[in-house]
Amino acid sequence: MDAATPRIPAVPETMRAYGFARYGGPEVEEYFAAPVPVPGSGQVLVQVLAAGLNPADIKVRAGKRAGVFDVVFPMAMGREAAGAVVALGPDVEGLTVGERVFGSPVAGVGTLAEYVLLDAAATAPVPASLTITEAACVPVAVGTTLDVFDHLLVTAGDGLLVLGAGGGVGSAACQLGVARGLRVVGVASAAKQDLVAGFGAHPVVSGEGWVDRARAALDGPVVAVLDLVGGEVLHEAFRLCGDETQLVSIADPVQAGQVGGTGVVRRRTSEAYAAAAQLIADGAVRPVIRTEPFSHAREAYAEIETGHTTGKIVVIFDAD
Repeated sequence: MDAATPRIPAVPETMRAYGFARYGGPEVEEYFAAPVPVPGSGQVLVQVLAAGLNPADIKVRAGKRAGVFDVVFPMAMGREAAGAVVALGPDVEGLTVGERVFGSPVAGVGTLAEYVLLDAAATAPVPASLTITEAACVPVAVGTTLDVFDHLLVTAGDGLLVLGAGGGVGSAACQLGVARGLRVVGVASAAKQDLVAGFGAHPVVSGEGWVDRARAALDGPVVAVLDLVGGEVLHEAFRLCGDETQLVSIADPVQAGQVGGTGVVRRRTSEAYAAAAQLIADGAVRPVIRTEPFSHAREAYAEIETGHTTGKIVVIFDAD
């Protein structure tokens, strides 16, 4: 074998995964064994080194996305991962075995497993300046943030209100808004005020009276709102936004639409992910990450389900 040829790791027949075999609450989550899949056309088999966890994973497990999100039982949880390519399906070009990549899985597949099938059209190489854990945050947290900013009509000096500023998407949005010269106000719990201030945003404590506190902190009109909380908070935010079409909700796009706002169209492509990763490489966004081992997946999701997670939890796997 040529010395420049990447070593192809031995791939086992079975793997460990963490997910669910039926819809329900936390009680349906479990570790299970599954066959290591074989990549088909346009697919990439990746040994997972890190997988990002998100609140949307819980909605999928609970059946709240049934009918609009493909689930094949038993299914691993998770919708983003970073790792090493171990096999390429037919018609896949531009990627090589042994290369570190990140991206989104194929339909009906979750990423919280030792091996995962990624959609080659939604997979990108990990830039040399990014860690594997940072790369695992790109498809959802940073990618969503970039899509939001490409949707909003904001320019330097405009006021941006971020609801849920201490989470994975919220922290990225605060940073990118500041980097682009916006007047950013981040609403978060009292425990996350220093974190939001560290992004260069104006922190506002969530809870009763937050609208008045946010209005005072903005020192000017609210041009756009990014909602990552939903519920009554979204309706309260509507009172601050001068143009309801500039209210974007990730937490509840249906409710946002009822008041004239919208969700955001996600671009799950290699090109979009590469652009999102470049935000980290350029220093515009630095994901706030806490890592947990694969053996702590249940505890990690239990924390996310409380709604009080700071930044992003990334599960890491031991590599041979």
